Formats: sequence, C-alpha cells, structure tokens
Amino acid sequence: MFSFAFLVSFFLLPVVPPVVSAGSRYVRTVSREVAQNQTYDFIIVGGGTSGLTVADRLTENPQTTVLVIEYGPLDNGEPAVQVPGLLNLTSSPYFFDLKSAPQAGLNNGSFMVPAAAVVGGGTIVNGMFFDRGSAADYNAWTELGAVGWGWTDLLPYFIKSEKFTPAAQDFANEFEISWDESVHGKEGPVQSSYPVFQFPVIKNFFRAWHSLGVATSKDPGDGNAKGVFWAPSSLDPKDQTRSSARTAHYSRVNTTRENYHLLTNSAVYKIRLEGQKAVGVEYLDRATNKSTSMMATKEVILAAGSIHTPQILQLSGIGPEDLLKEFRIETKVDLPGVGLNFQDHPTLYATFNFSVHLTPDLGALGTNKSYAEEQLTLYYSQRQGPYTIVNQGGNTVAFLPLPNITSDYQSLISLAHSQSLPDIYPAGSDPSIQAGYATQREIILRLYAGTDTSVQETGYNGASVIPITLVKPLSRGSVHIKSDSILDRPIVDWGSLSDPTDLETLIAALKLNRKLVASPPMQELGPVVELSPGANVTTDAQLRVALRHLVVPTYSHPCCTCAMMGKELGGVVDPGLSVYGVGSLSIVDASIIPLIPATHTSATVYAVAEKAADIIKARHGIV
Repeated sequence: MFSFAFLVSFFLLPVVPPVVSAGSRYVRTVSREVAQNQTYDFIIVGGGTSGLTVADRLTENPQTTVLVIEYGPLDNGEPAVQVPGLLNLTSSPYFFDLKSAPQAGLNNGSFMVPAAAVVGGGTIVNGMFFDRGSAADYNAWTELGAVGWGWTDLLPYFIKSEKFTPAAQDFANEFEISWDESVHGKEGPVQSSYPVFQFPVIKNFFRAWHSLGVATSKDPGDGNAKGVFWAPSSLDPKDQTRSSARTAHYSRVNTTRENYHLLTNSAVYKIRLEGQKAVGVEYLDRATNKSTSMMATKEVILAAGSIHTPQILQLSGIGPEDLLKEFRIETKVDLPGVGLNFQDHPTLYATFNFSVHLTPDLGALGTNKSYAEEQLTLYYSQRQGPYTIVNQGGNTVAFLPLPNITSDYQSLISLAHSQSLPDIYPAGSDPSIQAGYATQREIILRLYAGTDTSVQETGYNGASVIPITLVKPLSRGSVHIKSDSILDRPIVDWGSLSDPTDLETLIAALKLNRKLVASPPMQELGPVVELSPGANVTTDAQLRVALRHLVVPTYSHPCCTCAMMGKELGGVVDPGLSVYGVGSLSIVDASIIPLIPATHTSATVYAVAEKAADIIKARHGIV
C-alpha cells in the first residue's frame, strides 16, 4: 500500500501553466509585454469568481477582446485545492496576508480576512457549499433600488451557471436527499453535485431537527431555503474534484479563444479617468515593481472582491471625500458609500464531546493514520469515501427564521428598534449612508417578524464543532485605505456585534442548538458534554461575556461594500452596475450586493456575474 505521505506528495507535483509569447494564437496567460501590444474592449480587474465568469461570457463573441488582470497566480493543482477532503481553510498560500482592525464588539480581537489572491478567487479555497438564499433575500434587494434583481430575475442565472447532477437514487434514499431538477441547470459550466459518501451520524442530525418540529423541504434551491436540508457542493461528479471559476470559466475555454487574455501577479492600483469616464487602468507588476497603463475601448469592469474593489476605487479618487483628502488623493467623484455597508456572517463555533462514535466516524480521519491512508488510497483509486466530502465542511445544514429560533422574537425586534443608529454605525457617516442603514433595518426587521427567510444557520458534518451562524446581521462595517499605496493593505473593520441585537440573537440561537444536542437522536451519540461555551455558562449575562470572546466576525462571506442601491441610500452602483458619476466603469463582484442573503455566497456571486455579463453585453450591443 502507498503511504499517506507518498500519496499527498505525489499529487503535490506542480501544474505550471506556460506564459505565452506574442506569437501564440490561443492563450493561457500573457506577459506584461504581450498585453501592452494589444488593444482590449474590456479590462476586468480581478480574476476571481465574478471576473472569470464575465470574461467567459463576453468572449463568447469572438470579436470582443478582454484582458483579465489578477493580483494572484494560477494555482498549481495541489491536493488541498483539488481534493475536497484535503482542503485547508486557514493556511492556504492563496489567501491575502490580511488581518482586520481590532473588533470592539469582540474584545478588540483581530481576525484573518478571508480574501483569495489566486485565479478563481474564493472558489479555489472555499468550502464548496453551493446553495442559494430564499426568494425574500433577493426580493429585499429590489426594495433598496436594485430593480430587476429579485428572485425571479436571478433564478434563470442560477440555472444558467450550473450543471447539476443528482445523487444516485439508492444513496439518496438512504440519506433522504431530495431535489427538484426544474430549478437546476443541466448545461452550465459550474459542476454541482453531492459527494458519494456520507457519515451515518448525519441521520441523527436530521432526526434531531425533525423532533424539534423543523421540516425538510424538497429542494432549498427553489427559493424556500429554510429548515434542515441537503445542499450540493461545487463538485465535479466525474472525478469528485473541486469545480471552480478557473475550471468552469477559464480552463474550459482557454485553448479555443484568442480574444481572452489573463495577466497574473499584477496589482491594479488606479482606474484611469478622462473627465468622468473610465478609459483604462494602471497596474503594478508584482515581480518587477514596474507600473504599466492599459486602455479599454469600451469599459473597465471591477471584480476585485468586496475588500479590494473599494480599495481600488478609493485610490482612484472615487469614494468618501473626507477619506480621500486625508491621504491627499484628488477627489474625482465624491461617493460616500464606497467601502461602507460591509457585511458578513458572524459565527460561534460551539464545541461538544460526543462519547459514542458511529462507524465510520469522521474523527478517525484525524486520529487513525492507517484509516486515513486507506481512505485516501480509496479516493485516488476509485473516487470514493470520505475524502469526497469537504474537510471541515459538508452538505447538511439547518436555516431557521427568527420565530423558529425563539418564541420571544418580538423582544429582539423591539431591542433593534430601540437602537440609535449613530451609536452603532460608523461615526461621521454621510446622511445618505444613515438613510440606507435605516431603510435596510426596516426591511430586515420585517423579515425577522416572519418566516420568509432565515436569521440563523447551523452546520453539521459529524464533527465535534458545530458552527452557529448569524445570517441576517444588523451590524455594519467598513473597508478603507490606510495610505495612497496599493501595497498597503486596507483597514478592514467588520463592526461585528456593534448592534447588541446581533449578540442577543446569537444567544437565542445557541439556546436552540443546545436543545438540538439534548434531543433523543443526538443523545444517541452521548452522553454529550458541551465544551465551548461550556455547559456551566447558562445565564444571559455569562453568555454575553463568553460570546464576545468566542464569536468570529466572518464565515468567509464578505460582501456589500459597493452596494447596488439608490445613491440617496449610500449606493455605489445602479441596477445596470454602473458606478454613479463615472462613465464606462462597472462593478460585478460581491461588493454590489446591498443586503447579505441567508446563504453561502458562492452560487449567488456566480448568478450575479452571469446577469452582469448579459447587462454589459446589451449595453454594448454584443450578441
């Protein structure tokens, strides 16, 4: 038998794509010299989920030329990228080295900011969870000015983006996996499927929620993403490997399109403007520190993500005037919303000791070397076994509306109504920002009072750690430059738990999850002992102290820093994704989301980018 170390090292052999010369007909990546000798219709800043999706769709027309400029490299096809069960969510070489500002609501802790620096962006390093929010999540966007971006508008693009493969029927019957093929795509580029293996303890998780009156819908992808359910992974069913934006929207077409160029390891630091029109970009070659200008004849498209898109705008003189003046940057467009409205999903990782372990057991992969070697060999030889499941992830969750979390939900809503917005939102915010926050709160609190969408998520894959996530938070943060250099990381402040309602909601969610663990189906795995926050931490006062120490501000879903809202509400882009006050400049990434949906965000970003591509094509008469 091959050793575990040999198997891993063998599959770590790098897959290095060539840099093409000026004479190459079809391209994978281009050098700075090659790019300089080309003229492009569109320059896309950022080769992540949205940037590659839009580039792919624009270059379907062979007369349309696109250059994608990406800060990071192409990945090398490492096992940690390709093999779901070998994913490392915390120490990938493809993350920016970026920490947050101290979080006042979390005992001044500073946290890793999950921003990917690699072609394919977050889809190279994420947990591959490929779900959607409820219809109400997206319909709320339209109330903030994002006309044409509701559920029925986005559903065709969710469908367009994916190629869905159902689970084998016997496997589905055993684990009660269900789906509705009418709401899934059959011909899209992103593979969506279920792992071919699951641990038996997952059945206890479902029975436990059912015992508490929480139901399972046929398919959470139909706009009713509530209850306890299965969600697919962005997983290629042919070989049980990761399906990413790189595989779906670059590698799939890169040998057949001479009009699609990619420039890696290059940091865009400025949008070039002529008057109030974007005409190109300036970027820094990270290997040589040489600066270069590139021109776009039709449009510059920002897709650098929720952290770096606002940074680039601010460095270009587009953003809050007071901030720009602080760093002596000439204000080209005073746009207060750039970098504000920052949202994510704060999470408590509750920990339990389950004394009864059903076989096979997830924990054995970390404690039993021979079992791990055996299962990895099985994966590489037959594409079967637990390594088809994402490490520290899975496919089973519960999403719950507030009335399903606590019968005292009206008290939480009253607490939220009692807050003074200037006290909980970033100081000195422009009146438009405050107006936007106030409007968002009205929408969120109306959703809190009903059951159309969820407020809390519980994930479970058979491990001792159960993440309890707030998926409709009221707190808001910011992303701001700290100098006039692209090489200086921006100041990232989630503002986590700045609204005390968020903390009280998480406490209510923890209490419900304690009931879950105490239910007879979960006690079959017991006796079960709560290790963190701890069974002896019971009063609300104790829990407030504990959670401010234990909660992390992110579930790797940063968004909303260049929101698609009315300008009078602090918006940055209109429903056509054009930046207010600047011609020929658009944004297509997660930063345009106005209100974070109750879902993992990968599938939503793909859908947004698919719709964005159609909008841009229509704007320029591209068919």
